[in-house]
Amino acid sequence: MTTALTLAFASAPGASAAAPPSAAAPSFSIWFNGHGNSPKADLAAGEHRIILDGSCDGDFVAAQLYHVTWGADRKVGNVVRIPCHGRALPQYQLSGGEYYFYFLSGVDNTHITGDWRQD
Repeated sequence: MTTALTLAFASAPGASAAAPPSAAAPSFSIWFNGHGNSPKADLAAGEHRIILDGSCDGDFVAAQLYHVTWGADRKVGNVVRIPCHGRALPQYQLSGGEYYFYFLSGVDNTHITGDWRQD
């Protein structure tokens, strides 16, 4: 399954397929079937962490952070594994701007909540 997730992220959507921009969103709660995007968040430069909670009928949800740029959006960091019915706490050193997550679970009725914190 890891290979399939790696291949799926290689073809993850760019800015044109991402969710429409929203106001600064330090927290979010989304539902999706198979894959989805978080709302975009306008984050200041510096160290940030996010609390990601997952709920689904699979083993885990893969999450990749993207920085919105001109052209193709840029991946930030590595793929994060969120256990279904569990939590992940990734940290990032960000340059500032708009960011969003692309999520891949492969199952229906996936729920993810996220809460950004700046350190």
